[in-house]
Amino acid sequence: MYAVIDTETTGLLPTHRHRIIEIAVVLLDARGRVEREWVTLLNPQRDLGPQHIHGILTADVLAAPEFRDIARQLGELLAGRMVVGHNVEFDLGFLRAEFARLGVTVPLITERSMCTMALAGYLHPGAKRTLGACCAAAGISIEGWHSALADTRATAELFAQYLGAFAAPPPWQWAYEEVRRLPWPDLPGTDVAPTVRPVHAGGRHGWMSRLVDQLPRVPEPPQADSYLVLLDTILGKREITAADADQLVQVATELGMTRPQVDHLHRWYVSALATASWGTGEISPDQRSDLDRVAVMLGQRVSDVDEALLRVSAGRYVVPDRPGARGYPPGSTLVFTGDMVEPREVWWDRAVAAGFVPQEAVRPDTTFLVAADVDSLSVKARAAREFNIPIISADDFRRFLPEDQRKAG
Repeated sequence: MYAVIDTETTGLLPTHRHRIIEIAVVLLDARGRVEREWVTLLNPQRDLGPQHIHGILTADVLAAPEFRDIARQLGELLAGRMVVGHNVEFDLGFLRAEFARLGVTVPLITERSMCTMALAGYLHPGAKRTLGACCAAAGISIEGWHSALADTRATAELFAQYLGAFAAPPPWQWAYEEVRRLPWPDLPGTDVAPTVRPVHAGGRHGWMSRLVDQLPRVPEPPQADSYLVLLDTILGKREITAADADQLVQVATELGMTRPQVDHLHRWYVSALATASWGTGEISPDQRSDLDRVAVMLGQRVSDVDEALLRVSAGRYVVPDRPGARGYPPGSTLVFTGDMVEPREVWWDRAVAAGFVPQEAVRPDTTFLVAADVDSLSVKARAAREFNIPIISADDFRRFLPEDQRKAG
C-alpha cells in the first residue's frame, strides 16, 4: 500500500541538472509492516556534489547503473502505492525530473503522498523538524550516515508509528484509492542488479548535527520547514559552502519565498543555532567559529550570534574582543571587491592592522572575499564562487575588526 522513499543527490535543485545518486524504497502494507526493501547507487554521469553530506565517493558509483537502467524496476515498486517520505516533496521533485529526462511523465503527485515531517507537526505539536529529531522523539535509531536505506528504514518505522495513531482506514484512504488507480507509462530499464554503497568512516552525530536536531519548527511562511530541512541537512556535517548558499537561494525562489522571508528565516536560524549551542552552559572557540561561519555564509552578522548567546546565557557569555576572533582568525587572507564609500586603501590598512592578510586577486587558498555587494558579478566574486570561498559584506567585515578600527563608512 505504501512506498517509503529517500534519495541522496548531487545538490538541491533538479532544475539545475542535479541528479539522484542513491535511492532506497521500503514497501509497507496497510498496517505499516515491511514487505520489501530495495536500494541502489546510481551513476549520475557528473560530479557528485557535496560529498561531505552524503558520503558517497566517485569510486562507489563508477560501476553503478544509471537511472535509465533502473527506471522500470523503480516504477514497478512505486506504481499503485502511496509514496511516503520525510520532506517528501524534495524526493518527488528529483524523481519527476529523472523520469522526465527519459521522456516520460509519471504520476508522482505531492498532494497524494504522505510526509512524515508534516505528520510529526500534526500529531505532536512542538515536534522538531529533522528526521533525526523526529525519530529520537519516537525512540527510533538511525544507523548509517546519510545513507538512503538507513533514512528510508527510519522513515518507514516512523510512519508505521504515526499510522497506528489513526483508526483504520486512515483519513487519507481516499487519496490512496486515487493513487492506486493512476496509470503508469511504459518505462525503459534492464534487469541490472542494484549497487549497494560500501561502508565509509563517518557519522551523523557531530556537534552541529546535534544542534540542528534541536531546532523547532517555523510555521510561517508555509514553505519554511521545507526550506530549512535542506539547510539542516547541509549543516549536519558542520560545513556550508558558497555553492550551498547559492543553491539555497535558488531553492527558496523555486518554493516561492521572497528575499525578505529568506533573510528573516536566516536570522532566526542563526539565533536558534546559537541558543541551542549554549545548552551545555559553555561554548568552545572552535564551536563559536563554526557559528560565525554559518552566520556569515547565510548573510547574517556575527553580532547576531553574540546577541543570541548573551540572551540565552543571561549575560554570562563573554563576547570575544580580540582581532579576528569574530569569524576568521588572524592570518586569514582576504580580497576586496566593489566600490565602497571609503577608499580601498583605508579598508586594506584596517585589515592589516587587525592581523589579516589582504590579497589583490582571489586564489583557491583565499579565506574570504569582502564585497560592497555580496551579490556582485565581478571577476573576483565569480572566482570566489568557483572556489567556494565565502563572500561577506563590508559591514560584516567591519564587525571582525577591533573596536577602534570600526569606523563608520
